[in-house]
Amino acid sequence: MGVTFTKEQQQVIDLRNRNLLVSAAAGSGKTAVLVERIIQMILNKEHPVDIDRLLVVTFTNAAAAEMRERIRQAIDRELAVDPFNGHLQKQAALLHKAQITTIDSFCLFVIRNHFHEIGLDPGFRVADEGELKLLQQDTLNELLEQEYDVADPKFLQCVEYFTGGSNDRLLMQYIEKLHDFAESYPWPEDWLLGCMEDYKAADVEELNGTQWCRYLTSHVCFMLQELAGKLRQACRLSERPAGPYMYGELLEKEAEMLEQASMKETYQEQYEVMEKITFGRLPSKKDDSVDPALRAMAQQLRNEVKKQIEKLKGDFLLRSPEQALAQMHRAYPMVEELISLVLTYERMLTQKKCEANMIDFGDMEHLALQILLTREDGEIVPTRAAKEYRECFDEILIDEYQDSNLVQEYLLSAISGEEEGRYNRFMVGDVKQSIYKFRLARPELFLEKYDTYQESGDLCRIDLAKNFRSRVQVVDAVNDVFSRIMSQEIGGIAYDDKAALYPGATYPATEDPAYGSELLLIRK
Repeated sequence: MGVTFTKEQQQVIDLRNRNLLVSAAAGSGKTAVLVERIIQMILNKEHPVDIDRLLVVTFTNAAAAEMRERIRQAIDRELAVDPFNGHLQKQAALLHKAQITTIDSFCLFVIRNHFHEIGLDPGFRVADEGELKLLQQDTLNELLEQEYDVADPKFLQCVEYFTGGSNDRLLMQYIEKLHDFAESYPWPEDWLLGCMEDYKAADVEELNGTQWCRYLTSHVCFMLQELAGKLRQACRLSERPAGPYMYGELLEKEAEMLEQASMKETYQEQYEVMEKITFGRLPSKKDDSVDPALRAMAQQLRNEVKKQIEKLKGDFLLRSPEQALAQMHRAYPMVEELISLVLTYERMLTQKKCEANMIDFGDMEHLALQILLTREDGEIVPTRAAKEYRECFDEILIDEYQDSNLVQEYLLSAISGEEEGRYNRFMVGDVKQSIYKFRLARPELFLEKYDTYQESGDLCRIDLAKNFRSRVQVVDAVNDVFSRIMSQEIGGIAYDDKAALYPGATYPATEDPAYGSELLLIRK
């Protein structure tokens, strides 16, 4: 008996000639739908597509192998029904060279085909992790030795500013972290040089317009709202029958104070209002009718709020905007020197890798980007190679799209040809399952499309919300937990009716009275 797909799943399988973003919840049959889409494209009687004209990008080698195997099995099933079908026989033969692969492997494929265009020795190899770590450490040691030998005052000031003059290891960590983060951008040097611009802010108004300051103030607003919510929780404890009623008036006043503070949106306003935030002394009235446990809980919540307020002040609002601006101006020469060290480290490391005729995984993406895109008069334009790949691939299918980074986005856009009006990218994932931001993934790429793509048109979005993997008790428990802890501010998406899971399969009833007890504990 064949698989019966839901209406939304069938849409994902059938829609063509558009950029399609599929937000696929856990257990929604994402892989089965993706494979079926590929199979239907291959079997289409009017416009059949050869499997090697599809680029299928997955996140891991294991996922790529599983995808290839599923497609092979589907082709074999069709061949069992129609063994003399020449088109199917051709697909079975082409499958072994089809681009069903990870992004790293695809980049390697591009590099091997165009190594001569970037001056790369064709005998290059990919460095293993241990070898690369040793090379990076040797390069850092050599860099600092050179700088200490020259003893330029700017360098010595930089060391003193960032490490206190006694910890070269800390300076090495700064250089490595900046280098690695910059590698997640298509043009790392541009990003590094751009980092210095914030330190040139001429006045407080310009300071407020910087990206880091906007992020800081939005974070402070959110934290103040959360802390006001904790005080409201303490208020509710004071209103309970045996609650510490004598705390109610003060807790209410303090909650309102934080709510008012959370409405301030500029650095100047937040600095001024945080200076005025004070907490009174809780009433010491004794009353035996008050539950000591409820009294202690209310006190604990309030103490946590007071500690968090002090931490917010110390971490973000210790200085006035004028003082922060003056400190940034003083720090600029040291930041400039630090960026210079990062750029020198990158050049030295690249030279050492060239001498060893090896590349690393970061190099793969940037070399492929160099092959596919170029910049002319400040504009990013596709190369001849990119235009050739556009002719090679009828569709680009990207699995686990929420874990893509900015470099990968540029790479896959380059061979799609969207600026020419070619909409042939299929992107599937679930931003709620994005766990690789520590690897510099950019889930905001998914979120941007999630918010802007429509139900129809060239840029289309489909939600697969039904979970076929779990019983209704599990689905309800998951929804109950995540509706409480996931919001636009935490996780980048509100866990509302659109984001929630819905049971998609019916399971036999269980007579085990203990079944689901763990879920009930979670919900409590």
